[in-house]
Amino acid sequence: MGVPGGRYVAEIYGCDLDVLENPKMVEAALVDAVMRLGAPRDSVQTISYKFHPQGLSAAVMSPVAAAMIHTWPEDNASATLDLYFYREGVDPEEVLKGLSRAFGAKEESAFRYWRKTERAIKRRPFGRQGG
Repeated sequence: MGVPGGRYVAEIYGCDLDVLENPKMVEAALVDAVMRLGAPRDSVQTISYKFHPQGLSAAVMSPVAAAMIHTWPEDNASATLDLYFYREGVDPEEVLKGLSRAFGAKEESAFRYWRKTERAIKRRPFGRQGG
């Protein structure tokens, strides 16, 4: 069997601008995501940069997981997310859904890259049944 873990790359659209433009709220959501991917709180490090007049980039890293975001408020209140995880027994799909909810996303496009396996592409709308 291959090395556990993988990577999710997602684009989220129609986010809540009050959240998307708030570095503290973005960092809190990313820290929660990294911890849900298996990182102990004392191993987490964060960094963010707020662009002016709008947008931000942030990263939260640990030895077993990482999450990054780059926002484009002017483009349908959108953002890109990167999740990296290295532990078995975590649910990156649920972590990604949690981030989408935290940012108020109405739609998501996601690519999953599993180590040593086939790639899968998923698209799904949010705010409707099962979203």
